[in-house]
Amino acid sequence: MATKQQHGLAAGWKWRLANANGISKADDIPDLKTWTPVTAFPSVVQMELLAKKIIPDPNVGENERQIQWVGGMDWEYSCSFPTPKGLDNSSIADLVFEGLDTFANVFLNGKEILKSDNMFIPHRVNVTSQLQPEGQENELSILFESALKKGSELETKFGARKQVIRDKRRSHIRKAQYQWGWDWGPVLVTAGPYMPIYLETYSARLEDVYITTELAEDHSTATLTIAVQAAGPPAKVAKVSILDQALSQVSDELEIALDDSKKGSATVTITDPKLWWPNGQGAQHLYNVSVSLMDGSSSQLDTKTIRYGIRTIKVIQRPLDNAPGKTFLFNVNGRDIFSQGGNWIPGDNLLPTMTRERYFDWVRLSQYHHLNMIRVWGGGIYETEDFFDACDEMGMLVWHDYAFACGDYPVHKEFLDSVKAEAEAQTIRMRNRASLALLCGDNEDFGIQDFFGEPYDFKDHEGPFENSTFPARKIFLDVLPKLCERLCPAIQYWPSSPWGEEGTNASDTTFGDLHQWAVWHGPQHAYQKYGELSGRFVSEFGMHGFPIMRTVDVFAPDLKDRHPQSRTIDCHNKGHGAETRIARYLSENFRYDMKLDNFAYCSQLLQSEAYGYALRDWKRKFGGKGKEECAGAIIWQLNDVYPVTSWAYIDYYLRPKPAFYTIRRNFAPISVGIERTPRSRWIDEDKPKDSYIPNFALFAHNTTPAEVKCTLQLRAYDLYGGKEVELDWTGVSSEVTLSAGHNTELGSLKPHASWTEETLVILDASLLDPSTKKVVARFTDWPEPYRYLQWPVDTKVTVSVQNMKNDHTNTYISDTHFEDVVTVTANQPIKGCWLEPVYDGNEKQDEPEPLWEDNMFDLLPGQEIEVAVKGLRGRKVNVRFLADWEVGPAKAHL
Repeated sequence: MATKQQHGLAAGWKWRLANANGISKADDIPDLKTWTPVTAFPSVVQMELLAKKIIPDPNVGENERQIQWVGGMDWEYSCSFPTPKGLDNSSIADLVFEGLDTFANVFLNGKEILKSDNMFIPHRVNVTSQLQPEGQENELSILFESALKKGSELETKFGARKQVIRDKRRSHIRKAQYQWGWDWGPVLVTAGPYMPIYLETYSARLEDVYITTELAEDHSTATLTIAVQAAGPPAKVAKVSILDQALSQVSDELEIALDDSKKGSATVTITDPKLWWPNGQGAQHLYNVSVSLMDGSSSQLDTKTIRYGIRTIKVIQRPLDNAPGKTFLFNVNGRDIFSQGGNWIPGDNLLPTMTRERYFDWVRLSQYHHLNMIRVWGGGIYETEDFFDACDEMGMLVWHDYAFACGDYPVHKEFLDSVKAEAEAQTIRMRNRASLALLCGDNEDFGIQDFFGEPYDFKDHEGPFENSTFPARKIFLDVLPKLCERLCPAIQYWPSSPWGEEGTNASDTTFGDLHQWAVWHGPQHAYQKYGELSGRFVSEFGMHGFPIMRTVDVFAPDLKDRHPQSRTIDCHNKGHGAETRIARYLSENFRYDMKLDNFAYCSQLLQSEAYGYALRDWKRKFGGKGKEECAGAIIWQLNDVYPVTSWAYIDYYLRPKPAFYTIRRNFAPISVGIERTPRSRWIDEDKPKDSYIPNFALFAHNTTPAEVKCTLQLRAYDLYGGKEVELDWTGVSSEVTLSAGHNTELGSLKPHASWTEETLVILDASLLDPSTKKVVARFTDWPEPYRYLQWPVDTKVTVSVQNMKNDHTNTYISDTHFEDVVTVTANQPIKGCWLEPVYDGNEKQDEPEPLWEDNMFDLLPGQEIEVAVKGLRGRKVNVRFLADWEVGPAKAHL
């Protein structure tokens, strides 16, 4: 019997226009009808048109508006391949299509072998009898019909759906929903073989290996159950070997006898297992579980190796001591953790361009700024093996939505059958992953129903739902939970995000998870109110900010477009009403002008301040068992799908925005915060002036699993008096102990007797390692709003760069190997110090930005801030800060 072999079909592909569907553009470009070699495979047709310069780059200017015709046409791909040698009577040959986007008719040697209408369903087609004789060529062709055209046909057949976001037709189609346009990305409806295609030959093969764990409470043992499903002629046995990360065998080889249905299972107990932990909680140990399928003569027919992490992940919902509702927190290996996350959207409009390297770069940056969770948003795709490999290796818990977002989905038989096949295939594919923490039915579908205001019984979890005002509950409360219970009962299923479960609507603040859009959307509250807008687990919240100017230069290269209200700037911000909301939040907080680089910087500082407020205030609510009023914050959003102004804090080119470093400080193992009361001396002119003298509450968060002792250092500076002022330490101690894994209150600092109503206090709090005296956490609290502050006109900032002879490391921040140290000092208080390299215009577009130990920080006179950096490449450093355009921008002094 033959061993399984995979024959790649990545070469020799060509493409052409199949049908213009009445769009005149085809007549203008006759080459579209000619077969043209594919430039890369896998592929979508926009990649090929871009490579041939038939369409302009959609990332630049308003070019995206010029390429909408592409989605309205039908396209064809074709290749030829030889029938492999060595096939015998026991051999089976399957064509495997990992993903076809989306309406695909597949032909082999002129005969249709597959029709697919769901880009999320992989297909395996037995073509043994349809291949040409050994060595001869086979012709494989795929017709991709326009999703726009097919969407119109389905809408006519089944009726229009309700919709809030973009094209209503998308709800009828099992295609990545963001491709129809979203409030952070363009309309770019792709078509093509966007995932690998190959021919697989075998006598028998391993169809699936499923591993589950029972971990002893004291972690002394872990019992693994390995279940095997084979396909093809009956095989007798599967052999299993388990190696640790150092490739040492941890148990005797197992033999699994397969029954007549080609199934079998076995258990093995590992003593003193090495566990997989989320980032910041411990190591990410991965075992290698290798399974070999054997025939009756002990010859190997197929083999599969799974990198498997031993861990338990539970979602804990229990009553709180002094607050209504229940917790919603993740417990890993028996340890309650605060989830520090970012929401992930697809990494590109052209999905095949997302390489393994790009995925690892994204997750590496996530690890660097102390994330321990990534939520895969439901309007994109089921993420790839490369994504999961990176998350497994770097300790990212993955909350993964099924592929439904902000929609009103049908429940007729054809649609439900497709959803079931999709969900089964993707759930089986993901379920062995160490990083997979939760499977969620959808993104905001219940919230959208609440928005439309059509009544339904939120507490009805049983149905029937088909003839109700919200029939799609059939998918999220019936189809998907039953499927998850059958296929992966150890992984928590959650019906929707947000989901209140025991409340009255999807946005309940006391149960489940919450999307907190009362800042930016909705009533557009001040971001300073985030502390009052908490939920048990905030799985979305965000604030817009421009990308760095190097990225703005890409999408707005024309000088006439380089102002905040240009058509191009607005084209690269898809948020409805975003231009007015950015202006509103800026006007409430800062003085700013309309020079583009100043406007962009102010928006970046705005985003940084908003995220800082939210994270400090919500982490403060994670106070130990019974006091976990908020147990997670997942920022909307981690990444961008193309160069754009959005909620993302890392842009499309993997360039961190200033907010990245504010998030990094607040997600660090040790962080410190200050709550000022009142926040402003300009709150109410009717109040007596002495009521504006502030009080300060101090607190700190320790995310590590061990208690930490620190020295608290405080410094107060009077902005208008231009000098340091005394402090009254009565309510606080300089020596503090931070409890493991949660927030610790450090006490309240009362106004000093010398402070008057004219004293404008800036308070700086630092936590120092008692042994090394190094600063491990720092926060500077300012009176607000910043628009009222008068900045000293003699402000001077000096910046120096020194090459490091030895690697610079900080125990509490990172073990990244840096190359230079930048030292910053100022003669006046500085808000929002943003360090950036000075470019000469000759750098390559794909040259990465430097990675800083810290950035976008504040400093007081006399402070000398040293920041390590990697990737400066000998460039000078410039510094920006709030109102530098009023006092004269700082120049690098090297």
